[in-house]
Amino acid sequence: MFFHARIFLYSLIFFGILEFVSIDFISSKLAFLSDKNFLFSVLIFFGLFFYFYQISKKISKSSKMTPIPVFFVVGSFGLLYFIQAHWEQNVFIVLCSFIYYLIHIALYRLQTCKKDKTAIGILSGGNVAAIFLMYAVAYGIYLNFAIPLWFFMIAIIIVTTLIGFQYFLLIHENKMVVLSYSLILGFIMMEIVWVLNFWPFGYLTTSVAGLIFYFVFWDIIQCYFLEKLSKRRIVANMVFLSVIVTMVLLSTRWLPAV
Repeated sequence: MFFHARIFLYSLIFFGILEFVSIDFISSKLAFLSDKNFLFSVLIFFGLFFYFYQISKKISKSSKMTPIPVFFVVGSFGLLYFIQAHWEQNVFIVLCSFIYYLIHIALYRLQTCKKDKTAIGILSGGNVAAIFLMYAVAYGIYLNFAIPLWFFMIAIIIVTTLIGFQYFLLIHENKMVVLSYSLILGFIMMEIVWVLNFWPFGYLTTSVAGLIFYFVFWDIIQCYFLEKLSKRRIVANMVFLSVIVTMVLLSTRWLPAV
């Protein structure tokens, strides 16, 4: 079952809000309010955060299944701020709305069958999408605003741990083991983003590199939980990491050192 009227309605609401805030007049007013009344902006953010959290909790029937959809929403709104061209914004909004719908369809399917491989596969894709959006937003804010590095690193470990915990909980039943490996993944990514901070690239290139590192270590942990981990798999992941990161670095523009 890939259609659900209520989830489709929630996706339309998500689409409508994204389109609304992307209007030049509205976005300029929101930026003005952010400068003049920071508390008001914080209240709006937490209001939207709580609203979409409640939607995810209502569909999944569990607060443990909310990190991926909630962080995906936060990342969608955040990255929309950094997209300038209207046609790119529209494509981005349509794509995000479609992924938002699929994520919640997967959560709904898992209610009836916790081992639904199709739903788990969809959430694995939602996992990667949410990580990319949050890394891109975090890097964009860090590079464009006066955000301390330690605050940026704490945000990375929190996001990575929570998203990893939700996904790994679908393939392994021991919560403490899942939490331990999710924290390990969070600490690994925190150290990696600290190193990436010194790379002379823009936020998109850096977030893509971070996503590649995340995917490799996330896949190793996933294979371990599924009892499919082998030396060949680890070597293949390391080769994949080296090749993809090299291609990204060779195809991007290096920023001049200041």
